[in-house]
Amino acid sequence: MRRNNDSTYENKVDALDVLFVNPSLDWKLDKQTKISQRVQNDIPNQETPHIGIAYLLASAKKQGITAKYFDMVADELSVLQLVELVNKTKPSLIGFTAFSVQANVAGAIAESLKHEVSGLVICVGGCHASALPQRTLEEFPAFDFVVCGEGEKILSRIIEADGDPALLSKIQGVVTRGKTDVSWNPVSDVDSLPFPAWEEFNLDKYPGTYPHRTKRELPMVAGRGCPYRCVFCCRALGDVPRLRSVLSVVAEIEYNIERFGCESIAFLDETFMLKKEWAKEFFETLIRRGINRKITWSCSTRVSQTSPELFQRMKEAGCYYIFFGLESANNETLKTIKKNITVEDIYNAVKWSKQAGIIPVGAFIIGLPGDTEDHVRQAIDLGKKLNLYSITFPIAVPFPGTDLRKWAEKNQYGMKILSDNWARYGKQGPGVMESVDLSWNRRKELQQIAYSYFPKQNMDEYLVHQRKLGYGF
Repeated sequence: MRRNNDSTYENKVDALDVLFVNPSLDWKLDKQTKISQRVQNDIPNQETPHIGIAYLLASAKKQGITAKYFDMVADELSVLQLVELVNKTKPSLIGFTAFSVQANVAGAIAESLKHEVSGLVICVGGCHASALPQRTLEEFPAFDFVVCGEGEKILSRIIEADGDPALLSKIQGVVTRGKTDVSWNPVSDVDSLPFPAWEEFNLDKYPGTYPHRTKRELPMVAGRGCPYRCVFCCRALGDVPRLRSVLSVVAEIEYNIERFGCESIAFLDETFMLKKEWAKEFFETLIRRGINRKITWSCSTRVSQTSPELFQRMKEAGCYYIFFGLESANNETLKTIKKNITVEDIYNAVKWSKQAGIIPVGAFIIGLPGDTEDHVRQAIDLGKKLNLYSITFPIAVPFPGTDLRKWAEKNQYGMKILSDNWARYGKQGPGVMESVDLSWNRRKELQQIAYSYFPKQNMDEYLVHQRKLGYGF
């Protein structure tokens, strides 16, 4: 293991223990796709640095492991250039991160690297590989092993194994070919993790997750794991929630302000307010310390965990923007997908957020179990009444590790999987599932109809209009 210190990191050492890679075969195309998804051309969204990698880099530094990260889109890196970097840095290990839609790309790049550079050890992590570790190894021979779940605590053992399959197979959370135990140990004390190592990123390349309209936004998480059972989600970080302490989260915010000039925070938690008492303490601490005057922040939460008073306090604490997973405008569908919310909850949450002056956005999913064309049109009608700043209509995707995929494999609710080509597993892209009630072609047509009713809006004009309606913006 090549030990490091702060000075060697600043000098960007050539030799590495581990090189982390976010893959792309065509960074120009992928960058243009990101830009096209903006609600406004001059307001970025979903262009954020990888927080999972930032945690791994921080843990590597703490453990004396030399590590670097290349985001092939943000760093505008071709496969040939990556090969050159690998030849230069000679990493002991290359670790790819990949969502399902990136799995083919990661596998192809790994194969290219092994063809061009002898003796490489390459692994892959992320939600796709964690859900299908053995299948991933079968489909992509260039991967030597899979890291399931969270890798911070086992990173040093992986490096010390030096690519030895026998040693790697003994590490819980590492899956090698032929290993049947695919379990992993969640980090129980998330406060013990070092803050994400944003100093290892060129943050100017990441304009933001949400439309913060400040000079710098950084992502954060207040905890890991989700206790809810929504059938379309794989719960990649486990189903046992592990909340950080309020003091730890506040300390990271203050550190981000002082160290990186951060002016906005994007909380990436699947459900930000899992516990109302925690949330209230967090809001009060931000207000008491005056942090609410230094930053704005955004989050995602469930519509069922809200109240007028909670939103008012959120606004006072600095919250400006909130995403709601609406999913369906039909109560039976909401029950089927185990969302445990109602259409009334949706109405109330959006109304209360507007009254507090927090910008609401949301998404309905087309093609959930039991969905019909009438259900989609109900969602369109409800969207019109809600009048959100932004509303999206992704098409249901049977991601690995989800109940939705298991149901579709058994043809429950008349569903059928059309393709296991992972490159097609994007929510706005080519179809991979249909049902007897909604063919793939009709799903796409309905998506286009839905978007025709909800053109992209100018934020300033939206806020002016909402003020005229009496809301608190």
